[in-house]
Amino acid sequence: MISKASDGICGPYQQVGPAYPSGIPNLEDPVVWHSGGLYHIVVNSWSTRVAYHLTSKDGRTNWVNRGLAYDPRKNFLRYTDGTINHWDKLERPGVLLENGHVKYFTLAALDVEKNEERGNDTHGSKVLVIPFDGEAFDRDLAKIIAAEEAAAPAALPKQGQ
Repeated sequence: MISKASDGICGPYQQVGPAYPSGIPNLEDPVVWHSGGLYHIVVNSWSTRVAYHLTSKDGRTNWVNRGLAYDPRKNFLRYTDGTINHWDKLERPGVLLENGHVKYFTLAALDVEKNEERGNDTHGSKVLVIPFDGEAFDRDLAKIIAAEEAAAPAALPKQGQ
């Protein structure tokens, strides 16, 4: 749920809307930020082992599922020398903003199933810090949204108008 407090962080809080669109199962560990004129959520679906990217213009209503944010089974974590890392589990996303745009994503990573990780072995969880071009991302997403809005049918007038 999305909540707000009028008297600071200690509350009391008032629920102002649902956080997620329906149809995405078992969500956990959301990170929320504002950039490019939009509110963003990246959130894990623990049962499907992927994360989703959602956007909203006001941060309370009309959350749009923009698709997968990341999938640990895909080759998306590449070093400049071409090395590709694979992780069994990626979760707990975080963002670092600089000048109003995402500069880095952080993810908790584990290279084996959680129940196979033992203390004092080489499989302890790690924190990945991933450089991200948030300025380009916000610019590209603005173009996508403009195209979506241009393609949307005009709202019908209310009855009696």
